[in-house]
Amino acid sequence: MNEDREDRKQVYEIAYLIAGVPEEKVAAEADAVRKLVADAGASVLVEGAPQPERLAYAMRKKTLSGSYDKYEAANFGWIKFEAGSDKIEALRKNVELLPSVLRSMAVSAFRENTYLGKRSPATASFGKKPFGSAEDRVKAPEHKDAAPATPAVSAIPATIEEMDKSIDEMVKEV
Repeated sequence: MNEDREDRKQVYEIAYLIAGVPEEKVAAEADAVRKLVADAGASVLVEGAPQPERLAYAMRKKTLSGSYDKYEAANFGWIKFEAGSDKIEALRKNVELLPSVLRSMAVSAFRENTYLGKRSPATASFGKKPFGSAEDRVKAPEHKDAAPATPAVSAIPATIEEMDKSIDEMVKEV
């Protein structure tokens, strides 16, 4: 039964946070993680070099002296690889034992590249009202006797005939 488990290779991804080392040594620490993956008999498919990131909350890691170091920023990196399912738990533990690794996580992954990149500023603010509400965008009357301005967006739904007419006006043959 254990032979079946060793023969099966799956795609995994290990993500890690490197903290407490100078910026110029981060690449060497990432190489140490990559070496652990290679030593486990895994074949690296793709990886993301560690990039500095601000953490969502402060994290602590116990030092050899018994005290705790507190981190508010770390370098986030990841490696996607193919390995036997019997090796993944030992690999995850070995990565956690590296002194510079603040946290790590190993997950089963897809072989295809599913990373979409960081969100653009326009999509990051989706759902927020950058220009205020519809009432804010309505121009106020210039004097008190003037009729109130109509809202920019009609609250009454259009009929199918009105929509067809509007489309016909927009798409005129030349």
